[in-house]
Order: sequence, then structure tokens, then C-alpha cells
Amino acid sequence: MIDSHCHIQFNAYKDDADEVIKRCREKNVTMNCVGSQRDTSVRAVEYAEKYDSIFATVGLHPVHISSTEVDEEEIRFQSREEGFDYEFYKKLASHPKVIGIGECGLELFHLPPNINREEVITKQTVGFMAQYNLAKELRLPMVIHVRDAHQEMIELLSVIARSEGRATKQSLKIKITAPHHHGECSTIAGVVHCFTGNWQFAQEYLKLGLYIGFTGVITFPAKKTDPKSQEELLEVVKNCPRDRILIETDAPYLAPQAYRGKRCEPWMVVEVAKKIAEIRGLSLEEVVKLTEENTRRLFYKINI
Repeated sequence: MIDSHCHIQFNAYKDDADEVIKRCREKNVTMNCVGSQRDTSVRAVEYAEKYDSIFATVGLHPVHISSTEVDEEEIRFQSREEGFDYEFYKKLASHPKVIGIGECGLELFHLPPNINREEVITKQTVGFMAQYNLAKELRLPMVIHVRDAHQEMIELLSVIARSEGRATKQSLKIKITAPHHHGECSTIAGVVHCFTGNWQFAQEYLKLGLYIGFTGVITFPAKKTDPKSQEELLEVVKNCPRDRILIETDAPYLAPQAYRGKRCEPWMVVEVAKKIAEIRGLSLEEVVKLTEENTRRLFYKINI
């Protein structure tokens, strides 16, 4: 299996990362270790250098574009404001085991105080566009973060699509140089990670050529206060084209329901695969195979 999005380099694992990675290797789980800012991106590359089963994605998470308080079930911290240093990330992304750019995108759930919503969107859009340009220059796929901002992200991607002379409203195109692409233009290499939206939003991303990443959230029971949102998410799991589905953990966050309340580890991605199999009437083996194929097609530099 491939966990297409985890943060094994985060401080949650500072005392036992080697043991966690050993557990993942014993279960044959390959990891895409995703950066969120300069230091975690550097550490992602360091982990990729150290372990055959780890690859890295580097970039700047929108929550770090402004300083704001992040209060989640698993963690609470004050984000450190950082500008996107194009040349720094370009140099970092030149490492042969860097397979993507991100995670980058729009984050409107955690809004910094004393900054209005439009200013936040503007700053995050500038950061996203810089990373889009870097991904395009380096011919790498993007890992896209969207929270409480699907409409804004779809509008932004649509503007990019219209500005690309070779794009149609059915697909956003960039050049990818990889064996299976044969050097031709192909649909945008990108995934909307940790998707929790509805089928309407998912269809818009799919039209743009993007993949959809599912986490342990799909295993959660419906909230009594908002059962509809989980029903809508499971509808996406059911209807998403087979060749656009990725599985991920977002570890150390969002442990699947079987391990809820514990620190999430990348090997738990099997629970996401099990839930997809259940919803779609497939075997676990089929889901593991198709999601591995999809992940390798998107992140074409994965070479194990």
C-alpha cells in the first residue's frame, strides 16, 4: 500500500519515528511525507534520504502564510508566518526523492485574528500560485489543501485553466515529463487531499483532472449534529472514478475509527482502503491495487 499523504517528520513522532517507520515497512506501506513549511519540508527530504520506503513532497501550507492559532482534536499550536521562498523550495525540490509540491491551497477554517477574510484569501492565493508555478516549472504534481474553501479553490483553478492556452473547461493541463506520459501534455498532476466535501465539488475537481484523496474521515460515524456531511462524503467515495482515488492518513492526524483517540500512523491507511472496499463492493486487494496504481501514476517519481 501507499499512504499518499502523511507527516511522519512532525514532532508527534520525535521520540519514536524509527519504530513507527519500522511498523510501516513490516506492513509494506510506502509513504509520501508531506511538508507544511520550510523546516518540515527539509525534514521530509531528510527522511526520504534515510528510508527507501519514504518519498517527500515540499511546500508551504496555507495556515503558515499568516500567523494563526490552530486548535484541533490532536494538537494545538500557533502557526509561524512564512513567505514562500521560490528559490529555496526549488532547490529543495531538485532532490531525486521529492515527488510533489505542497501541501498548498486555501484554508478558511483557521482564520487569523485581525485580518479580514478577503485579505486572507488574497495572501493564500498568492502563495498557491507561486507553488503552482514551481510545480509547473519542475513538472511535479501538486498536493492541494482545501478547507472551508471549495468554491474559492474551484474558482481559482478555473481561472488558471482559462489562462492556460491549451486548457479546456474539461481539463487543466500542464506538461509532465515522465515515461507514462510520453512527454505529452496531460491533465494537471494534482490531488485534493483529505477530501471532505460533497459530490458537486468533487465533480468540479474531477473535471479539472485532479485526483481525490480520502483519509480516515470516511470511517467516522456521522455526527448527530450534522449527519448529512458524512452521507455526502460517502457518496463521493461511492461515485469517484476508480482511476482518481487515492488513500492517505494525514498522520499524525485523523486516526481511522478503529484507532480513534490514538495517534495516527501511516500503516493505518489500510482502514481507509477497507472502507472504500466496503462502500464500492470491492475486495480489499482490489482497492489496494487500484489506489497504488493511481498513486504511482500521479506521483510518477515513486520508484519502488
